[in-house]
Amino acid sequence: GKPGLRDAAAARLSPIKEVLVSHMPSRVFIRTADLPHMEKAALESRHSSFSNIAEDDLVDHIHRPSSNPPLPSMEHDPNESWVALDDGNGNKAPLAEAAMAALVKTALDASMDKGMWTANGGTNKLLKSGKWDETIFMPCKSEGGPVKVPHARGVKGEDDVLVWSGTWSHKYYGHDLPAIRCEAIINMSAKSLAMLLMDSNRVKEYNKMSIGREDIMVFNDDEKVVTKISVGRSKPPMLGKTLVLSNLLHMEELPGGGEQAGYVIVSRAVAHADDAEAAEDPKVIHSEMLMGLNVIRVVEGEPDRCVLINLNHLRSPMIPMMLAKRLGLSAAVNFINDIRALC
Repeated sequence: GKPGLRDAAAARLSPIKEVLVSHMPSRVFIRTADLPHMEKAALESRHSSFSNIAEDDLVDHIHRPSSNPPLPSMEHDPNESWVALDDGNGNKAPLAEAAMAALVKTALDASMDKGMWTANGGTNKLLKSGKWDETIFMPCKSEGGPVKVPHARGVKGEDDVLVWSGTWSHKYYGHDLPAIRCEAIINMSAKSLAMLLMDSNRVKEYNKMSIGREDIMVFNDDEKVVTKISVGRSKPPMLGKTLVLSNLLHMEELPGGGEQAGYVIVSRAVAHADDAEAAEDPKVIHSEMLMGLNVIRVVEGEPDRCVLINLNHLRSPMIPMMLAKRLGLSAAVNFINDIRALC
């Protein structure tokens, strides 16, 4: 952290808040109120990792989710639930694993929940043909395994992009904003696509508006699990401002393993102490990824192809509500086509 900023922040606070700040080494926090599996995962973490800590010694955000704002600049929302992701020394905080498990489960469940999604016109036609029946909304089984696709490589139909919009049934932060789901065949191995999406040095290859993504904390980085905090910046045309997204990015193998089944990548906005302490920049707009998911599924009998399911639930202060759905749907299709351009 930056001691100068920390001291300056503490100097402006009341004595009570000053004590809180000095006892709070964590820098990065995540919302968990909308994750139904968080409570169970947090209890499991407690039993397995810190059962020796007495109830009175449990610290909010570190050992238990709490509605208390983790950063002094935040309003208190009694319905929210925050968890620390780091311990202040660049390592994972005690509940970080639980938060990621809950995030993955909630995102995967939502991506396979037919009742949540409404197909757009073109997608409805494709679905009525019945060709996609064995691909779309096929749950990721616990034993894993590849997925079937309706179109061979080189056939016109393989370029289809299926898109849906939907809303969350919960009433937590951002529930009123539309979510977008898309699904498409990508002629790239599941592993290559997972590595591409996790590699911050390669974002500009498929996102023409990106001016870079920087990993500011890396908790895990191996073939099977990657967990990090990243800050992405982009410059949309005609806006004249920089869009900033500070996210948790987490990749793991689907049940059954990466080679046989595929990978799941989740992302969610984080509250970062450094941002809270930095001066406001009028040229910067902070957007929030409320829920980001990429499910990358191995195709049966074709190791060099995969099916990509992308789910996006984005909050951006510059996008008017009535345009959010339309812009989200077109952005999803563009994302798929920009990835395909690399195949």
